[in-house]
Amino acid sequence: MHVKRVVIAADDVHTRAWVETGVGALDAAIFYCPVADLESKLLAEPCDLVVADAGDAPERIIALAEGAAGRGSELRLLLLVHPDVLERLRMPVAVTADFVVRGSSAAEVTARVRALLWPGEEVAAHDIVRIDDLTLNLATYQAYLGDTAVEFTYLEYSLFAFLVTHPNRVYSREILLSRVWGTDYFGGARTVDVHVRRVRSKLGPEVSRRLETVRNVGYLRRG
Repeated sequence: MHVKRVVIAADDVHTRAWVETGVGALDAAIFYCPVADLESKLLAEPCDLVVADAGDAPERIIALAEGAAGRGSELRLLLLVHPDVLERLRMPVAVTADFVVRGSSAAEVTARVRALLWPGEEVAAHDIVRIDDLTLNLATYQAYLGDTAVEFTYLEYSLFAFLVTHPNRVYSREILLSRVWGTDYFGGARTVDVHVRRVRSKLGPEVSRRLETVRNVGYLRRG
């Protein structure tokens, strides 16, 4: 799954630490640059969100974000502003944006970043599981190898997700049937083997080797 890329543009070490605390609570990759280098940063590589210390001159940061949007970027913008800027603050039209007043809590930064990056479907960090190059989103039933979606069926995903979230423990086929298929399933236990083979066939070798067969017992996901 595409991991959200967040650029923190700030010159003050305390501001960077404040924002990093807020963004670090989410599932996102964090990058840094001085405010003066933000334009070259946006030209050099894509990002999903810019958190910029706008100080008392937010107009320049807004212009940079709108310029990136004009080039096709879908970035979002979170401005860090001084309280005395609020009376003249005008939010951009071409860019999805919000602001945080300096001195607010890191929890407020977290909430505003979450709303910008995952509007209506916020993803908590504990919903994301990574194994090598594989990412599972337990909230949306999605799986990705790198940036490529893995097309699991519902039961394939449920089986793999169960083993992923219960690592280093062997589960018999009967227990897996009960936990994944449900107590009202009357098919044979070998259906687990079929689904494990299908799951392995859709994973790269580095991930599928973690899904081990324990002879005469069942399966485990090696942590």
